[in-house]
Amino acid sequence: MTGFVDEYMPDKVPGFPCTAAPRFNTSIKVAAGGGEKRNQEWEQPLHRYGLPEAQGRDPDVVEALRQHWLTMRGPYFSWPWADPFDKASLDLAHPNESDDDVLARIAATDQLIGTGDGLAERFRLSKLYTYGSGSYRRTVHLPVLASVVVAVDGVEADPGDYTVSRPGGVIEFAVAPADGAAITAGFLFDVEVRFEGDDAFEAILRGGDVGGFAGLSLIEVRPC
Repeated sequence: MTGFVDEYMPDKVPGFPCTAAPRFNTSIKVAAGGGEKRNQEWEQPLHRYGLPEAQGRDPDVVEALRQHWLTMRGPYFSWPWADPFDKASLDLAHPNESDDDVLARIAATDQLIGTGDGLAERFRLSKLYTYGSGSYRRTVHLPVLASVVVAVDGVEADPGDYTVSRPGGVIEFAVAPADGAAITAGFLFDVEVRFEGDDAFEAILRGGDVGGFAGLSLIEVRPC
């Protein structure tokens, strides 16, 4: 991950309320007769987050945001963001559910991430979404390391038997799981984001001065 700094935005900057919009890149060609041919250019979407109350007139919040902005060099560096709508291997009970409450419900069997073949030692974390007969699997690159629990065939594995990478989201076992063994995991995860543009901070200050609150836009970054 080129230019990734593993430091969260300051707690003083309100991260909720928030909007989270996953955006795919779809090319659509319309024939003369009106028929369409659609092509999905991206396998996975990129999210855009809007924080409408990120900065008010509180000087402490303004200074905290300024420090983060300067350290990140504006949009140059990316950093981790906990999506208040989707940050765990299971569905949240409600938006912005606390990490402690989510951790109390996470289980090592939440997500199937692979099947052993007796040789493979590495398995990538992911989360499956389903609706009706359709499904979508999201790759997880930034697991919260302390939250990860893993099971092999339903039996929770000793943390000393595997490692977890961040960034990367890869579980690596010291000994390859047996052939046919179900590898599952539970976890919290973050999204890699950046500030929207070089002029974003100026716009934030102007908005806060005029209306009392100023929004902040964050753009998801796809790991290279």
